[in-house]
Amino acid sequence: MDSPMTAHAFRSPRRVSITIPFRTYQDLLQRSNEQGRSLSNLAAYLLETALLQEPGSTGSTQVSQRIGA
Repeated sequence: MDSPMTAHAFRSPRRVSITIPFRTYQDLLQRSNEQGRSLSNLAAYLLETALLQEPGSTGSTQVSQRIGA
């Protein structure tokens, strides 16, 4: 039987919808274009890396393995 940590690592991604200021949208769009990636991919990457930097965050090992940190 898989441990909770193993089962968590293999869950499929989830979609979320957020509302951000127009200027933030413009900045994300420009940065995603500069990096040659989709806006949603960049936003997901930025959210994951921000969570890694949060003191005492749980699951940071799984996140760092997914993004190659």
